[in-house]
Amino acid sequence: MQSIRFLTFLVLCGSLGFASSLTSNKSDTYVRSIEQLGGILADPMAFPETVEGFQRYLLVSGVRAVSAVELTMPNHAGVAARLGFSAFLPPRAWWPRGAALALLTQTMQSTTHALAHVRNWWRPEAYNLDPSVGGAKNGDHPTANAFDLDFSSMIDRMKAELFLRSLDKQYPWMHLSLGLGALTAHIGLGSPRGHREWHYAGYRPPAGLRSADSRSANLLP
Repeated sequence: MQSIRFLTFLVLCGSLGFASSLTSNKSDTYVRSIEQLGGILADPMAFPETVEGFQRYLLVSGVRAVSAVELTMPNHAGVAARLGFSAFLPPRAWWPRGAALALLTQTMQSTTHALAHVRNWWRPEAYNLDPSVGGAKNGDHPTANAFDLDFSSMIDRMKAELFLRSLDKQYPWMHLSLGLGALTAHIGLGSPRGHREWHYAGYRPPAGLRSADSRSANLLP
Protein backbone atom coordinates (compact mmCIF):
# COMPACT_ATOMS: atom_id res chain seq x y z
CA MET A 1 0.00 0.00 0.00
CA GLN A 2 2.84 2.38 0.87
CA SER A 3 4.52 1.72 -2.49
CA ILE A 4 1.26 2.54 -4.34
CA ARG A 5 0.90 5.79 -2.42
CA PHE A 6 4.53 6.70 -3.13
CA LEU A 7 4.11 5.95 -6.85
CA THR A 8 0.98 8.10 -6.95
CA PHE A 9 2.88 10.91 -5.22
CA LEU A 10 5.72 10.72 -7.75
CA VAL A 11 3.30 10.76 -10.68
CA LEU A 12 1.43 13.73 -9.25
CA CYS A 13 4.67 15.63 -8.71
CA GLY A 14 5.81 14.83 -12.23
CA SER A 15 2.50 16.04 -13.60
CA LEU A 16 2.51 19.47 -11.98
CA GLY A 17 3.99 21.22 -15.00
CA PHE A 18 1.63 19.34 -17.31
CA ALA A 19 -1.39 20.19 -15.15
CA SER A 20 -0.36 23.83 -15.00
CA SER A 21 -0.17 24.09 -18.78
CA LEU A 22 -3.48 22.29 -19.20
CA THR A 23 -5.21 24.46 -16.63
CA SER A 24 -4.26 27.54 -18.63
CA ASN A 25 -5.89 26.04 -21.72
CA LYS A 26 -9.51 26.75 -20.86
CA SER A 27 -10.64 25.93 -24.39
CA ASP A 28 -9.90 22.22 -23.87
CA THR A 29 -13.25 20.54 -23.16
CA TYR A 30 -11.71 17.54 -21.44
CA VAL A 31 -9.45 19.58 -19.18
CA ARG A 32 -12.40 21.72 -18.14
CA SER A 33 -14.60 18.67 -17.66
CA ILE A 34 -12.06 16.81 -15.52
CA GLU A 35 -11.68 19.88 -13.30
CA GLN A 36 -15.42 20.58 -13.15
CA LEU A 37 -16.18 16.97 -12.23
CA GLY A 38 -13.72 16.95 -9.35
CA GLY A 39 -10.86 15.10 -11.04
CA ILE A 40 -7.12 15.71 -11.05
CA LEU A 41 -5.14 16.65 -14.15
CA ALA A 42 -2.46 14.03 -14.74
CA ASP A 43 -0.01 13.59 -17.60
CA PRO A 44 -0.94 10.41 -19.52
CA MET A 45 2.60 10.29 -20.93
CA ALA A 46 3.87 9.53 -17.42
CA PHE A 47 2.20 6.12 -17.54
CA PRO A 48 2.96 2.97 -19.56
CA GLU A 49 0.83 2.66 -22.70
CA THR A 50 -0.87 -0.49 -21.42
CA VAL A 51 -4.26 -1.26 -19.88
CA GLU A 52 -2.51 -1.42 -16.50
CA GLY A 53 -0.92 1.96 -17.14
CA PHE A 54 -4.28 3.38 -18.14
CA GLN A 55 -5.77 2.05 -14.90
CA ARG A 56 -3.09 3.85 -12.89
CA TYR A 57 -3.77 7.02 -14.88
CA LEU A 58 -7.50 6.79 -14.11
CA LEU A 59 -6.85 6.30 -10.38
CA VAL A 60 -4.54 9.31 -10.24
CA SER A 61 -7.15 11.30 -12.15
CA GLY A 62 -9.70 10.55 -9.42
CA VAL A 63 -11.70 7.83 -11.18
CA ARG A 64 -12.92 5.09 -8.87
CA ALA A 65 -16.25 3.94 -10.32
CA VAL A 66 -15.05 2.92 -13.80
CA SER A 67 -12.09 0.65 -14.56
CA ALA A 68 -9.66 0.57 -17.45
CA VAL A 69 -10.82 -2.96 -18.24
CA GLU A 70 -14.42 -1.76 -18.65
CA LEU A 71 -13.34 1.07 -20.92
CA THR A 72 -11.09 -1.05 -23.13
CA MET A 73 -13.01 -4.36 -23.36
CA PRO A 74 -14.33 -5.04 -26.89
CA ASN A 75 -18.06 -5.62 -26.97
CA HIS A 76 -17.59 -8.07 -29.86
CA ALA A 77 -14.50 -9.97 -28.75
CA GLY A 78 -14.49 -12.24 -31.81
CA VAL A 79 -14.44 -9.32 -34.25
CA ALA A 80 -11.71 -7.61 -32.23
CA ALA A 81 -9.57 -10.76 -32.16
CA ARG A 82 -9.93 -11.19 -35.91
CA LEU A 83 -8.57 -7.65 -36.32
CA GLY A 84 -5.69 -8.32 -33.93
CA PHE A 85 -7.03 -6.63 -30.79
CA SER A 86 -7.40 -8.06 -27.29
CA ALA A 87 -8.23 -4.65 -25.80
CA PHE A 88 -9.14 -1.28 -27.27
CA LEU A 89 -6.59 1.09 -25.78
CA PRO A 90 -6.47 4.42 -27.65
CA PRO A 91 -3.38 6.65 -27.90
CA ARG A 92 -2.37 8.21 -24.59
CA ALA A 93 -3.19 11.67 -25.94
CA TRP A 94 -6.84 10.56 -25.86
CA TRP A 95 -6.80 9.18 -22.31
CA PRO A 96 -8.17 12.46 -20.84
CA ARG A 97 -11.30 11.85 -22.93
CA GLY A 98 -11.83 8.56 -21.13
CA ALA A 99 -11.08 10.14 -17.75
CA ALA A 100 -13.61 12.92 -18.37
CA LEU A 101 -16.32 10.45 -19.44
CA ALA A 102 -15.55 8.18 -16.48
CA LEU A 103 -15.72 11.10 -14.04
CA LEU A 104 -19.03 12.14 -15.58
CA THR A 105 -20.37 8.62 -14.98
CA GLN A 106 -18.94 8.57 -11.47
CA THR A 107 -20.63 11.87 -10.63
CA MET A 108 -23.89 10.71 -12.18
CA GLN A 109 -23.89 7.49 -10.16
CA SER A 110 -23.09 9.19 -6.86
CA THR A 111 -25.79 11.81 -7.50
CA THR A 112 -28.61 9.58 -8.78
CA HIS A 113 -27.62 6.16 -7.34
CA ALA A 114 -28.37 4.76 -10.81
CA LEU A 115 -25.71 2.16 -11.46
CA ALA A 116 -24.52 1.62 -15.02
CA HIS A 117 -22.17 -0.68 -16.90
CA VAL A 118 -19.79 0.94 -19.37
CA ARG A 119 -19.18 -0.49 -22.83
CA ASN A 120 -18.06 0.74 -26.25
CA TRP A 121 -15.63 3.56 -25.58
CA TRP A 122 -12.94 3.79 -28.27
CA ARG A 123 -13.50 1.70 -31.38
CA PRO A 124 -10.80 1.29 -34.03
CA GLU A 125 -12.16 2.32 -37.42
CA ALA A 126 -12.07 -1.18 -38.93
CA TYR A 127 -13.92 -2.63 -35.94
CA ASN A 128 -16.47 0.18 -35.90
CA LEU A 129 -17.36 -0.41 -39.56
CA ASP A 130 -17.63 -4.19 -39.28
CA PRO A 131 -21.21 -5.31 -40.10
CA SER A 132 -21.38 -7.24 -36.81
CA VAL A 133 -20.70 -4.03 -34.89
CA GLY A 134 -22.82 -1.67 -36.96
CA GLY A 135 -21.12 1.52 -35.82
CA ALA A 136 -21.93 4.88 -37.39
CA LYS A 137 -19.28 5.94 -39.92
CA ASN A 138 -19.06 9.47 -38.56
CA GLY A 139 -19.83 8.57 -34.94
CA ASP A 140 -17.89 9.51 -31.82
CA HIS A 141 -16.51 6.08 -30.88
CA PRO A 142 -13.58 6.04 -33.37
CA THR A 143 -12.32 9.30 -31.83
CA ALA A 144 -12.95 8.22 -28.21
CA ASN A 145 -15.44 11.05 -27.67
CA ALA A 146 -18.23 8.82 -26.32
CA PHE A 147 -19.21 5.59 -24.68
CA ASP A 148 -22.37 3.62 -24.02
CA LEU A 149 -23.96 2.83 -20.66
CA ASP A 150 -26.27 -0.08 -19.84
CA PHE A 151 -28.72 0.29 -16.94
CA SER A 152 -30.49 -2.40 -14.95
CA SER A 153 -33.86 -0.66 -15.17
CA MET A 154 -35.66 2.04 -17.13
CA ILE A 155 -36.07 4.00 -13.89
CA ASP A 156 -32.28 4.16 -13.49
CA ARG A 157 -31.89 5.23 -17.12
CA MET A 158 -34.48 7.99 -16.56
CA LYS A 159 -32.64 9.20 -13.44
CA ALA A 160 -29.44 9.34 -15.46
CA GLU A 161 -31.18 11.17 -18.29
CA LEU A 162 -32.48 13.88 -15.96
CA PHE A 163 -28.99 14.30 -14.51
CA LEU A 164 -27.41 14.54 -17.96
CA ARG A 165 -29.98 17.08 -19.16
CA SER A 166 -29.32 19.20 -16.07
CA LEU A 167 -25.57 18.95 -16.66
CA ASP A 168 -26.01 19.96 -20.29
CA LYS A 169 -27.99 23.06 -19.32
CA GLN A 170 -25.48 24.04 -16.64
CA TYR A 171 -22.35 23.41 -18.72
CA PRO A 172 -23.24 23.76 -22.42
CA TRP A 173 -19.54 23.99 -23.28
CA MET A 174 -19.29 20.22 -22.60
CA HIS A 175 -21.18 19.66 -25.90
CA LEU A 176 -22.93 16.57 -24.55
CA SER A 177 -24.63 14.29 -27.04
CA LEU A 178 -27.27 11.81 -25.92
CA GLY A 179 -28.53 8.66 -27.59
CA LEU A 180 -31.29 7.31 -25.35
CA GLY A 181 -32.92 3.89 -25.35
CA ALA A 182 -34.99 1.86 -22.92
CA LEU A 183 -32.03 0.63 -20.85
CA THR A 184 -29.10 2.26 -22.63
CA ALA A 185 -27.55 5.68 -23.10
CA HIS A 186 -24.89 6.79 -25.54
CA ILE A 187 -23.03 9.71 -23.96
CA GLY A 188 -20.75 11.93 -26.01
CA LEU A 189 -18.57 14.66 -24.50
CA GLY A 190 -16.80 17.27 -26.58
CA SER A 191 -17.99 15.72 -29.82
CA PRO A 192 -16.65 17.36 -32.99
CA ARG A 193 -20.27 17.30 -34.19
CA GLY A 194 -21.46 19.22 -31.13
CA HIS A 195 -24.56 18.73 -29.02
CA ARG A 196 -27.27 16.51 -30.46
CA GLU A 197 -29.82 13.93 -29.37
CA TRP A 198 -31.46 10.83 -30.81
CA HIS A 199 -33.63 8.03 -29.46
CA TYR A 200 -33.48 4.26 -29.85
CA ALA A 201 -36.45 1.88 -29.92
CA GLY A 202 -38.15 1.55 -26.56
CA TYR A 203 -37.21 5.01 -25.31
CA ARG A 204 -39.65 6.67 -22.90
CA PRO A 205 -39.05 10.14 -21.42
CA PRO A 206 -39.04 10.61 -17.66
CA ALA A 207 -42.37 11.63 -16.16
CA GLY A 208 -42.81 15.37 -16.11
CA LEU A 209 -40.16 16.06 -18.73
CA ARG A 210 -41.36 18.80 -21.03
CA SER A 211 -42.30 17.51 -24.47
CA ALA A 212 -39.98 20.03 -26.08
CA ASP A 213 -37.07 18.55 -24.11
CA SER A 214 -37.99 14.96 -24.86
CA ARG A 215 -38.32 15.20 -28.64
CA SER A 216 -35.68 13.38 -30.61
CA ALA A 217 -33.50 15.20 -33.06
CA ASN A 218 -33.74 12.06 -35.26
CA LEU A 219 -29.99 12.08 -35.89
CA LEU A 220 -27.74 9.08 -36.19
CA PRO A 221 -25.05 8.75 -33.47
